[in-house]
Amino acid sequence: MLKKIIIGMVLILLLAIAAGGYAMYSFFPEDDFVARFALENPEKSAIIIVRNDTVLLQQNIDKQMPLASTLKLIIAIEFAEQAAHGILNPKEKIAKEELLNYYVPNTDGNAHMNWADSDETLEYGDSIPLKNIAKGMIQYSSNANTEWLMERLGLENINNQLKKLDLKNHTPIYPIVSALFISNTFLKNTSNEDLITKLNDLSQEQYIQYTLDIHEKMKQNPEFRKQTLDLNENIQRVWSDRLPAASANDYYALMQKLNSKTYFSKKTQEVLDDIIETSMKYNSVKEFYEHLGSKGGSTLFIMTKALYAKDKKGNRTEIVYFFNNLEPQERKKMTMSMNDFERAVLRNPKMAERVHQIYLDHKMVDVR
Repeated sequence: MLKKIIIGMVLILLLAIAAGGYAMYSFFPEDDFVARFALENPEKSAIIIVRNDTVLLQQNIDKQMPLASTLKLIIAIEFAEQAAHGILNPKEKIAKEELLNYYVPNTDGNAHMNWADSDETLEYGDSIPLKNIAKGMIQYSSNANTEWLMERLGLENINNQLKKLDLKNHTPIYPIVSALFISNTFLKNTSNEDLITKLNDLSQEQYIQYTLDIHEKMKQNPEFRKQTLDLNENIQRVWSDRLPAASANDYYALMQKLNSKTYFSKKTQEVLDDIIETSMKYNSVKEFYEHLGSKGGSTLFIMTKALYAKDKKGNRTEIVYFFNNLEPQERKKMTMSMNDFERAVLRNPKMAERVHQIYLDHKMVDVR
């Protein structure tokens, strides 16, 4: 009997140790997790980190990866150029209600409502300056603001930016929220087992055309967005996989342009700074950086980020990482670790050296 009790206690102890190890992995951030995960999971990753024009780490930099909301940087650039050329007035006020045509509840992590209820938005009442709509797209990642701006700026103009910026691996940008309605609108009465196959079988041209047709319906009919959507995990995966894509190298080149402060005209750059570098209003950020800008994105399976910074000592850093097909625990761990990782690389020279050493060690293992 005593032997059984001892064996039982040992088993409980082993389970507790295993559970503790799992909890340590899952629930505690690690400042080098992003770098290690990228190198150890090349099938899920594309990453490049550059400091003062020296590559600290890179992996799959030319691999096309879905972008999620990081693509909104391209829309911000088109907005800034139109503002600089007098095509639009950033101070022009727009009825807040117009944006609701493109707002689909429970699809944006409450981003749009967080923006709409923020102090900087509420101070304007029912009419919002164009510039604040663009800032809401970047700072809060409002999808409704994004689709409204696609309409206002012109999707053709936005996609022309891909050529102007020489982003060679970038696929066309289209209304990503509208894409959620493809099943309801064009594949009605399709059984669940056939729906995913039919969605996957759509050519990219047809898929994009469907989103454009739906975008027009949302513009014309305020009630369209209110229909019930089936957003089960399989449908979300198709939607996520078909999002506009680009390479880490594309967005590294873009971060270099933004970080230089010389690529765009002075007027364009002033608008961009105002839209993208919203964190610079905080003293805790201004204490360390001359400038800092970034945009991230995520879905159930994706995490992406593009960041540029220049610190008070003159060090320039560009960080771009794209992850796809993340498991829930990987995504959770990434969410907890990414801010610590970025902060450490930007502020701590020893961390930058450590990341570079992790990269060199990994290359040595690959050679062997």
